[in-house]
Formats: sequence, C-alpha cells, structure tokens
Amino acid sequence: MELTASNFLLACLMCASVWFLKPQNARVLSTSQATASLQTQEIEGQAEEVKVREAMERSPNDPSYPARLGALLASQNKLEEAARYFEKALRLNPKDFITRRNLAACYWQLGKLPEARKNLETILEAKPDDTWSTLFLGMVSEDLGDHKAAAKLLGEVLPLVAERPETIASLARAYYHLGETRKAQDTLQMLAGHPAWTEAAFQGGRVAAEGGDYETAVKMFLSIRTAYPDPAVLNYNLALAQYSARRYADCEDTLQGSIAQGHGTSDVYALLGRAYQKQNRLPELLAAFEKAINLDPLNQSNYLDLGRALLDKRNYATAMEVAKETLRRFPTSSRAYSLKGSIELGMDVLTEAKKSYTKAIELDPNDSTAALGLALTQWNASQDAEAARSFEDGVHRFPGDAFFLLKYALFLLNSPEENDTGTVARIKALLKRSEELDDSIAETHFQLGNLAMKENMYDEALKELEIAARQDPDLAKAHYGLARLYRRMGRAEDGAKETEIFNKLKVKEGQNADSNAAMGARHH
Repeated sequence: MELTASNFLLACLMCASVWFLKPQNARVLSTSQATASLQTQEIEGQAEEVKVREAMERSPNDPSYPARLGALLASQNKLEEAARYFEKALRLNPKDFITRRNLAACYWQLGKLPEARKNLETILEAKPDDTWSTLFLGMVSEDLGDHKAAAKLLGEVLPLVAERPETIASLARAYYHLGETRKAQDTLQMLAGHPAWTEAAFQGGRVAAEGGDYETAVKMFLSIRTAYPDPAVLNYNLALAQYSARRYADCEDTLQGSIAQGHGTSDVYALLGRAYQKQNRLPELLAAFEKAINLDPLNQSNYLDLGRALLDKRNYATAMEVAKETLRRFPTSSRAYSLKGSIELGMDVLTEAKKSYTKAIELDPNDSTAALGLALTQWNASQDAEAARSFEDGVHRFPGDAFFLLKYALFLLNSPEENDTGTVARIKALLKRSEELDDSIAETHFQLGNLAMKENMYDEALKELEIAARQDPDLAKAHYGLARLYRRMGRAEDGAKETEIFNKLKVKEGQNADSNAAMGARHH
C-alpha cells in the first residue's frame, strides 16, 4: 500500500520524537501471537489512558499529562481529540518542542496545513538546527504549493531526504514546479539502489510524468519493467508517458503487449485509440474505441474521447453520430452537450452550437468547457459584445482555468479595434496567469513570445518561442516566429533552419491547415 505524505510524516515523527508506543518485541510472532499482542497493547493503552486522565485531574497544571494523553489518543488515530490535548499541553509549556512537533503531525493528518506550518516555524525559530522539523516543514510547504520554500528547506537536509522515497519525490516535485528540471532529475537519481527500488522507481516515474518530464518517466518505468509486481499498472503508466512524449508508435507497442498479456481493459483500449488518432489511423482508432466502449459501456468518457478524436480529424459527420449516441445514453450530461456544441462550432452551425452550449450550462453551471464554448460561438458569430461579456464572466467564475484565460487573451488580442495600453496590459496579465496555472500550453508561450518580439524584447521573445516550439514541435507558427526573431537578431543561419521547418510543416498540414489559427486569430 502506498504511504501517503501525511502518514509518512506521522510515522517519522513517532521515530524522531519517541512518542506514543513502547518499543516492539523484535522476535517474529505467529498470526495468533501477533493478534494477541495487538489486543494486549490495546488493553494496556486503554488502561494507561485511564491512569493519565486521573493524573491530569489531580495535577491540572502539569503539562506532561495532556502531552502524554495526546500521544496515546494519536496512536489510536483519534486525531481531533489528540490535537486538543497537545494544544493544552503547549498552553502550559510553550517550549515543549516535541509536543509541538506532535501537534504539527496531527494537524498534517487532519489536513490543517497552515496550522502545521505555523507550529513547525515556531520550532525552527527557537531551534534552527532541528533537521527533522526542517524536513517536515519542507514537505508541508510542498503540499501547500509553496514549491520555492519546499525546495529550499528540503535541500538543506539532503541526507534525511535521501533516506526515503517519499521525501525524494517531494523535493523532485518541487523542482519540477519551479522549472528546474535538471535538479529534479538529479534528485530522482537518489532513488537508485533504494531497498524498495521497484516501488520507489515507479513513484519517481509518476512524479516525472506529473512534472512534464516524460522521457525521464519512460526511462524509470522501463528500468523496472521486468521486476514490478503489477505489470498491467506499470505498462499503462509507461504507455501514458510515451503518449505524452509523442512517442505514439512506442505507446501503441506497449499497449498491444499489455493486451497480449491479458490486460486489455477499457482504459487501455481508449489510450490505444488516442495513439491511433495521433498517427492518423482512423479505422484502428474506431476499432479501439469500440472495444473500450464495449468493455465499459457506462463510462461516458470513452464516448466523449471518441467524439473529440473524430472532431480533431474534422470527421464531423461521424463525430456528430457519436455525440447523438452519447446523449441518447447520457441525456442529462453537460459534457455530452458540450461535445455536440463543439462539433457544431467546427461545422460553423453556430445557432445550433449556441443552443447546445446553453443547454450544457443549464445542466451544469460549473462546466467551464461549456462556458468557454458559448463565448467562442458568440465570437465566431461576430457577436463581439456578447462574447466579451461571456469571456469576462468566465474568467471571474473560473479563475483557475488556464485555457479559458488564454482564449480570452486571444479574443482581446484579435479585437477589430486597436488595442490601447490598458488592453495590452490586460492581455499580458491573462497570458502570464495562464502560463502560471499551466505552463504546458504551447499557444500561451507563442503569444507571449510574439508580444515580446513586437516590443523588441528579444531575449524574452526567444525564451517563450523556443518553449512553444519545444512543447509542440508541429506548431508551425512557432517556427515561423523563431525564423523572424532570429533574422532580427542577426542569426541568419538559425532563421533559415526555422523557415525550412515551417515550410515542411505547412506542406504536412496540406489542405487541412487552418489559416486563421496559424495567424493567431479565432480558435475553436
């Protein structure tokens, strides 16, 4: 069973603070002996709890008794009650740092992360060399999303970090969030040779995949392919990483191998269908999704993924049939109506698209995809005032949706009216916030790079355009932008190379090229 971060912290605190339980007998016990031993411990714990409560009544100002009672309650997983007694002990003796650390562990378990952080910071103010508290504060900071603090704190106690896969993963995750991929990769190397290597490598691969470092994830999964105890789970995660790394043929091979081993689940066939989609193999795509649907006919996602795959290939007629079948099976699905709306938007049947998106919003007002679809439909229908209101409403209702922010920025950027200084600042703010929320969207980096180039900020433009081209090598306009930028910077040879890439991509796109999208105009 995977050890959660909170359970890990609690376990470590038990070791570091020497609290809760008496040392266990080291000899190996039979099942019946172990059961009897646990029962004995429970009885002894209850008896001691009674004694501690009685002692606390006799000496209400003695902080050791509520501290001990809190430890006993925490060992029984009665965390709310344990926290109250730890708090009482600390009111009597604020400098009892072991109890304060135990309280921080309880808060962590209870999901009260700011309170856990506050107590750990109090300890470190008094004892800055307390390595255990530094370690725990680093992990709490990572869980709070304060990746910079997490990386700094965990980096200060590397020997402790290196002892456990969970802390190694936390530090690597912090580095990935900070964009320090090389440091994250070096951190994951600490997993090599760990006693629990196979599980540690698996978790490390997942951390790398979450950080967008798919090649590292692939390497880590491959390193344990013959040893991992659950080949079905390993191969699915490997295939996901290969798909995300755009290694679609490898993804296909991995999934076909898993199917041959008897692991052909609905999820496996759905991912195989998406791999075929990227390889423009429509018959195989349809066959794979048919199997996925037949294996799990109640899973709406398979219908939606098939519809989106067909829409991506502009196979509107078949996509619409899928959308109608999805609505027949799931008549109250907001996502199904959104799919229908997106197909109608692609077909420029804007009145029907507006109806579908409106129905989706009626079914689920919190469906950000439907809200965005309605705004895009209004924009494409040249209903700019209505679209502006829908976009503005959407970014306020869904401030954490990076794609919505990007699309609103594009709407403002392509306004028929000349953008004034305030509007340009708003566009930049929307794009920057979108980038902060999700830095994996190539379009966001392209637009930021394009704006920087217009302002002759060549270094900033180069950084953003290179990221865009790296994240989506088939994004022709990113290479065109780089070609223009290189020529401006006097790098004619690099500019010529990017022009050649751009021309090849335009030939590859052929008749399916969307000229509006290539110019950064309206998007579906």
